Amino acid sequence: MKNLILIILSFMSLLIVDAQNVVHLCVGDSYNFGVPENSTSNYYWTISDQSLASINSGNGTHHILIDLNNAGVFQLFVEEIDANNCSGFDSIMIQIHNRPSPTISAVGNTIFCEGDSVKLKLDSLYQDQVWSNGSILPYIYVDTTSYFFVNVTDTNGCSNSSDSIYVDVHPNPIADFIIEGICAKSKTVFIDNSYILNDSIIYRKWDLGYNNILYGDSIENTYISIGDYLAEIVVITDFNCIDSITKKFSIYGNPVASFDYNPKTVSTISPEMTIVNSSINSSSVLWQIGTDTSLYLYGTNNTSETIYYEFEDPGFHEIKLIITDTNQCIDSISKEIIMYYDFVFFMPNAFSPNGDGLNDFFGPKGVRMEYYKSYKFIVYNQWGEEVFKTDKYPVWADEWDELDNDECIANCWDGIDIANGLYSWTVIIEDELGAIRKEVGTVILTR
Repeated sequence: MKNLILIILSFMSLLIVDAQNVVHLCVGDSYNFGVPENSTSNYYWTISDQSLASINSGNGTHHILIDLNNAGVFQLFVEEIDANNCSGFDSIMIQIHNRPSPTISAVGNTIFCEGDSVKLKLDSLYQDQVWSNGSILPYIYVDTTSYFFVNVTDTNGCSNSSDSIYVDVHPNPIADFIIEGICAKSKTVFIDNSYILNDSIIYRKWDLGYNNILYGDSIENTYISIGDYLAEIVVITDFNCIDSITKKFSIYGNPVASFDYNPKTVSTISPEMTIVNSSINSSSVLWQIGTDTSLYLYGTNNTSETIYYEFEDPGFHEIKLIITDTNQCIDSISKEIIMYYDFVFFMPNAFSPNGDGLNDFFGPKGVRMEYYKSYKFIVYNQWGEEVFKTDKYPVWADEWDELDNDECIANCWDGIDIANGLYSWTVIIEDELGAIRKEVGTVILTR
């Protein structure tokens, strides 16, 4: 009988093992074991404890494949019988080890905001470890969103991977805000302009100094004094990530609006007025007169320093000046002026309807008669009988002139077929301001 040399074939390598050595292997692996081949020999393999390992294939040949099923120690035997029926044998001690079961734990919260990190560590010391991010240390610091795991190898050469652990890193918001209105004694508006990717901003705290704390998307404050001020906004997301920003800004004084006008009063006969801007620190001006929104030489919404305006209707009129300075601060002033009503009425005392083009018609002349609310003109003979009557104001060929004997186009007494003589007349009107006026007199008709 002779001793054989037992060889372990593992991972494409042949391991020649002395019978006195113990081979350390891992549960779940499969290994090739073999002896030097003699083509005329037969080989018989046995396992001392078949609950630990089993022959997968190759029994009867010079090498076999063994599956390692459970942890423990067993002997592997081999017997060779050659062509002369001579036999030899050998054996080896094999210890099967359980694979390691590494566990990762986090020292801190695995959900946090960018800029922070969390420490991930192993539950034990191992011969070697390789993390999913490439680190070979027993622990790592993580500051990015991902799944992390580790592969370890123990002192027996057995390796295994841990379960993964998820680290969720949320973005920080970017705090920002806009300031609108930087004029003293006017509203200054602070508008949140912060933003964030993916998550949501749920909290906004404003600090305007002097214990002036406010909350909301936008806030307002009125500064009485000019000068430099600070404003801060703090924004927090739904994952408690935070950012803040402080801005310095200046509050400026307002311009002073003022204007003069000439003449101080206007009337229906003289409706023109010159209006001059006399404001302090104005860089732009805007005029508004009543509800007039026209844009012409005598109109409103004019941006000139001096405007010329012709009023149309008697009564009260508001003149408003709005000025803006270089800081966009605004001031305004309004003044009320009166356009007086000039009641101008002229009636001739004689006329001659003879067709010569002079004094052929009889009727009143006046200013702005087309604006009368009501009008009645009646002529009577000496017995009180009406010889002419109309409720429509007269229309003359040219503009009114009490010395002009222009042709009356409509609504005048022509005196045709009426005898010469003295006649009386009455005119009753309601003027454009609602006043009732009555005029009476006589006229001589002569040819």
